[in-house]
Amino acid sequence: MEEYRITNPEIVELKQTMGFRVTDSRWSEFVRSHPDGCTSAEMTRFVKQWMDPPYKVEGDIDAHLERILKVFVDFVRG
Repeated sequence: MEEYRITNPEIVELKQTMGFRVTDSRWSEFVRSHPDGCTSAEMTRFVKQWMDPPYKVEGDIDAHLERILKVFVDFVRG
């Protein structure tokens, strides 16, 4: 999958969508530790590691999360 940049302000906005299964404290730490943003792959790994409860997906969870992330990033960028 194509990797792309996500800005720090976009990470903040993505908490309510991509990060709704990640605790506020973990999300805030991720925001603080990525002042220059992150890649889509980093965001997917982070969400996969800390989501609670985990997504129940048949097949490739990385591809599933990437599709969700792409939709939310496109929405945030309007």
